[in-house]
Amino acid sequence: MLPAVSTSSQTFAAILDDLVRATDLDPAAHAAPTPPPPPASSPKGTSLSPSEPEGDNEVPLDEPRERTNGGAGGVLVQRAAPARLRGKGDLTLVVGLGGDAREAAGILAASADADVLAVADRREALAARAEGVRRECPIVGVVELARVDAVPALAASLAAIEPDQVWVAVDVSRKLDDTAVWVRAVDAVLAVDGMAAHGAALTATPWAVGALGLPLLWLDAPPGPPTTVSTNWLDTPPGKTPPRAAY
Repeated sequence: MLPAVSTSSQTFAAILDDLVRATDLDPAAHAAPTPPPPPASSPKGTSLSPSEPEGDNEVPLDEPRERTNGGAGGVLVQRAAPARLRGKGDLTLVVGLGGDAREAAGILAASADADVLAVADRREALAARAEGVRRECPIVGVVELARVDAVPALAASLAAIEPDQVWVAVDVSRKLDDTAVWVRAVDAVLAVDGMAAHGAALTATPWAVGALGLPLLWLDAPPGPPTTVSTNWLDTPPGKTPPRAAY
């Protein structure tokens, strides 16, 4: 058994001094604390805190976004066009200036085994849906605009149609400012799903239509590589030209 040591004795003081010296000489006792590991990084290189879900930093790949291109201005990356509806009685609505709407509707209908019908209001929309069920096919409805500023007067009728999908038929050879007037008006009423474009061979700036920010589908041969606006063409493999009415 170890002998008892009094805290007032010289022996206790000597033991205490030895302990202090041993602690001062131990490098581990005064080592700098190990820093915590850095936060994990997302695949995009965004720093994430442990409590921050990575999904909050994700940007969907089909989301349009602006990029800088040196001093040349923004470059728009276009979303791919949506798939055509093929259910019995599904109603796709195509809105455009004059004959553009009917021409685009015919091409979209051919790609989905659908029938084309004029649809101007809720009554005609319900009749078109019923006809689609009877024929066992989807329906592509057509609304032909007489003027670029015609949409506000038709807003109530258009909204009452309640289509399942909405396309605007755009001739890219027309002045972009004029096209933007009616396309944005339709989008405000119906929420446009896609833009069916044609006329690329008739203009030097076919890709300018990408500034409207809508998913784009070319009804005729897509134009050549853009200069200041680029499109991520997802409906057709690079180097391939889609046949008319085939997607």
